[in-house]
Amino acid sequence: EWDSPWGVGFPGWHIECSAMAAKFLGSFFDIHCGGEDHIMVHHPNEIAQTQACHGTRLANFWLHGYFLQLDGLKMSKSSGDFLRLQTLIDRGYDPLVYRFFCLGGHYRAKLTFNWQAMDGAATALQRLRTAVSQWPSPTQPDETFLADFTAQVNDDLNMPRALAVVWNLVKSDLPSGVKKATIIEFDRVLGLGLADWQPEAEQPIPAEILALAEQRQAARTAKNWAEADALRNQIAAAGYEITDTPTGPELKRSAAHA
Repeated sequence: EWDSPWGVGFPGWHIECSAMAAKFLGSFFDIHCGGEDHIMVHHPNEIAQTQACHGTRLANFWLHGYFLQLDGLKMSKSSGDFLRLQTLIDRGYDPLVYRFFCLGGHYRAKLTFNWQAMDGAATALQRLRTAVSQWPSPTQPDETFLADFTAQVNDDLNMPRALAVVWNLVKSDLPSGVKKATIIEFDRVLGLGLADWQPEAEQPIPAEILALAEQRQAARTAKNWAEADALRNQIAAAGYEITDTPTGPELKRSAAHA
């Protein structure tokens, strides 16, 4: 604390950030990030302090990320509705699936988390990984696609539209080597490790999963649909998908756990 003409002074939570920014980044830098809850109070105070001390506006661009929603509410530790990355790992999700899920939403729009959305992201990422792994060695990237992708990223980090460019590239008639070279350039921004991913050797389906599938088939034959659904859910919780075909049920590892 210290004495001042206005009373006793002491550091608050706004000055901490202004001081750290000035020490490590200088009195003026390009990009300042933060949550949407800092738009009205914290960041204006940072700006005011920096202008008074250094005569600068602190940052060129302010990027305010909106909150991740869980069941329609802000995810917060205080409410107890809080998921950690370890929670996803414990449920068998590759952490990059969560990155892909986040890339599907704009940072200035609320994003709703649910397990169905994570499964959808896992399936889409698996499709993308599989496609890239099957392409031959990269040649030269396509300048038109690179320009389109860069334009979307430069448009207020519009990652959903940037991902649309990725899928347009995948579906295009360009030579596969060109596609691979182009998507490797994209991945410098996306950070999905697409060039390094390789499919795992297919593992035999565990005996206990096969037994559950047989029990489910018996329940279906007996038209015990509730038990059949419960067994399907049990199989899914173990990381496998079961598909009913004319020749019988087929089992495979689910994309979320691949």
